[in-house]
Amino acid sequence: MAEENFGIGTEAFDVLEKEFQEVLNDLAADQSLEKFRVEYEKLHKALKVSHENEKRLLAKCRELSAELQSNVAKVQGALNMTLEDNQNISLLRQQLEETYKKLEESKEKEESFKQQIENLHNDINLLQQQLVRNQAAMGGGTNVHDLIIAKEELQKEEEILKLTKKNNEEDLMSINEKIQKATMEREQCQERYDEIIRQKDELEQKTMLEDEGKKKNQEALNQIKKKYDDNLKDIEVQKLEKEKQLEYNKKVHNEILQIDNQIQEQKKEVKKAQKEEKDQEKKDLEIKKDIENLDQLISQLAKKKRELEYQKAKLEIKREDLQTQEKRLRVQIQEIKEITDKEEQVRDITNAGINQLENEILMEKKYATDDRSLLEELRRNRDILQKEIDRAEQNNKKQQESCNTKEKLQKERKNEAAGLKKEIDRCNNIIKSLVKEEQKYSEQVAQANAKYFHSLEEIKLKENLISEFQKKNIETEAKLKQQQNLYEAVRSDRNLYSKNLTETQEEIAEIKRRYKIVNHQISQLKEEIDSKEASLSKEHFEHKKKDRLIEEQARSIKKYMEDIHQKEDKIKTYITQISKLHFMIKESEQQRQKLKEEYDLVVAERDILGTQLIRRNAEAGLLYEKIKINQSTLKKGEVQYTERLGDIILLKSQIADLINDIKTYKSQANSIGNMKNEIHNLSKELIEEKLKGKALAEEMENPMNVHRWRKLKATDSETYELMTKIQSLQKRLIQKTEQVQDKEQDVNSRDKQLKELRDIMRRQPGIEEQKMIPVYQQSLKQKTQQMRAMNGEMIMYQTHLSEYKLEIDRLNKDLQSNKKKYYEQKKREQQKREQENPYNQGTGIRVNLPNKRFTGGGFNLAVNH
Repeated sequence: MAEENFGIGTEAFDVLEKEFQEVLNDLAADQSLEKFRVEYEKLHKALKVSHENEKRLLAKCRELSAELQSNVAKVQGALNMTLEDNQNISLLRQQLEETYKKLEESKEKEESFKQQIENLHNDINLLQQQLVRNQAAMGGGTNVHDLIIAKEELQKEEEILKLTKKNNEEDLMSINEKIQKATMEREQCQERYDEIIRQKDELEQKTMLEDEGKKKNQEALNQIKKKYDDNLKDIEVQKLEKEKQLEYNKKVHNEILQIDNQIQEQKKEVKKAQKEEKDQEKKDLEIKKDIENLDQLISQLAKKKRELEYQKAKLEIKREDLQTQEKRLRVQIQEIKEITDKEEQVRDITNAGINQLENEILMEKKYATDDRSLLEELRRNRDILQKEIDRAEQNNKKQQESCNTKEKLQKERKNEAAGLKKEIDRCNNIIKSLVKEEQKYSEQVAQANAKYFHSLEEIKLKENLISEFQKKNIETEAKLKQQQNLYEAVRSDRNLYSKNLTETQEEIAEIKRRYKIVNHQISQLKEEIDSKEASLSKEHFEHKKKDRLIEEQARSIKKYMEDIHQKEDKIKTYITQISKLHFMIKESEQQRQKLKEEYDLVVAERDILGTQLIRRNAEAGLLYEKIKINQSTLKKGEVQYTERLGDIILLKSQIADLINDIKTYKSQANSIGNMKNEIHNLSKELIEEKLKGKALAEEMENPMNVHRWRKLKATDSETYELMTKIQSLQKRLIQKTEQVQDKEQDVNSRDKQLKELRDIMRRQPGIEEQKMIPVYQQSLKQKTQQMRAMNGEMIMYQTHLSEYKLEIDRLNKDLQSNKKKYYEQKKREQQKREQENPYNQGTGIRVNLPNKRFTGGGFNLAVNH
């Protein structure tokens, strides 16, 4: 019972250990998760320690419960003893009161006898004095003879009175002795009562201490359970956080790739989309094959026995993972669709802004590498799925081997059942010799046969419905363990009841002994009454004056007789009550067995419902967590989508500005020819002016006419102006040449950009690629429809499975109801038998119990000595 109420079962703990080992192996593969693995191992160790402590505390609880039961039995025995002692004390008190009454009556009689004796002595003295006077007066007359006769009569009366006095004194002595004995017995009973009360107080203190210890153990167990639950919650939270982080990283990475692809990829993206669609088709086919393989695996696993249920649950979890992967692939397909829709918009934008895509071409190369990494990741996922399928096949092989071993075990159990049949036949032969134990053993044999035939029917059902009764295997094993525990509890209860029976037999022997003592006392009292009646009859004939006293004694004797008759009636009533109590005890035992069976059924149903509830809660928790994760990712995606829309708007504005700059630069580039012509003309003029300047300088160095400079200054002012113009023009020419060099550099860079953009435009897709996009969209729609049909089939199979489970539950309920009806019919038959001979069952106490021995199968084999 402790294992049912507290803690985790051994099977559940083994399952948890397997899950821990799998998680640790998965974590050991990633070196980046070493810290997480260390903390996970610490939690695993703490869980083991808590489980061991839980086992130890459960063992202590069992010991304490056993001690409590023994103490409760002792307390009940002590209470029964106290009740019996109280009854004995009340009886002894009544006897004491009666003896005190007798004492008072005897004292009154003694006082009356003493008064009579004194009166007689006084009469004798008076008569003697009268005799003396008469002798003195008459001188010895004739009346002396009469006086002598009177004297002799008085002496005889005196002797009779002395005898009566002696008898009364002896009666007094015997009554005093009885009073002393009664007081001694009363003191002994009082001491026993005090000891019983003291033992009761000690037992109550012990029970209080044990209850406190039990409460402490319960609190410790609850704390351990809380710690264990907290640890499990922390582990689950860490798992969820890890999964969330991984999913978030993947989603962020995918979103970055999507945004970059939306802005930049053009012709390469279409080709990649085509390739991805082809790969996606292959993956869809592979996923379909995987789903078909998994369905085959599930159908094969459904044909195995009930012990393989946990592995089926694992495969279902894997199937759910594949479904999630399918959903992810669908999401990717939808994203590709969105990308294709957005590519048309991007194409329009790129046709408008061809000159500003220089830096974006470099980014496209990076995204191409990212796409390659994505393809590699998808291939890795495919390889992982293939590995999981191989693992499932290996598990199938192991399960087949385990099925073969279980079939061997079933054969061995059949052989054991045949041996048990032989032992049952031998038991039946032995039971025939034992008349009183025939009913119990026949019921045990019938139960064993029923169990055997029931087990044969269950084996047939298992062989026919292995695919549907997988989950029940673990439950039946738990029920078997519970039945074994219950069988051990029944054995312990039987031993306790045998001990209680011996104790009750001893108590009955004591009651019989007391009954004999009481009968002996009654016989003694009868003898005393007879003697007293004889003495009273003598006194009645001798003394008529004492008739009143004799009548009173007769009345007291009648009272004693009435009391004796009442006590005999009470003894008879006690005997009838004892027989009734025996009958009531048997009925209560039968009711207890009924309640025990009902309790077992309720506990089994409770366990089944508990497991179902835990699974449903776990599924609901997983769904809620997935919903939360999806909601959070959607919110984050919306935020990032809005951010990217803002970035797109900014980029569009930048593209428009750059287009305007390109237009201005183009207009400037158109005026380059005129500028070149002007530069050429100015260079010619400059050369001519330089030549003129050189000629003038030579003339200045070798003047032909000394006074020429004066004439020039005075007369040739035009040449001076020309010189100043030449200087200003030279300055302007230098500035223009610098500007021309800058413009030439810009023109060269623009030419390079134009060439690169022309090459890019040649590489971009044309009308044919645009025509192929709707074909790909239609194929994608077909694939999605196929996936939906597959999901519908999966849901249909799941509904069929649930229907089969409900049918199994219904059949189990019918079987349990039939069992109940069978047991109730058996009990009614037994009650009818008991009602036919209730007195024999009530008073027929077994004294010489046969020695019992037990075989391995748990059947009781009585040995006749």
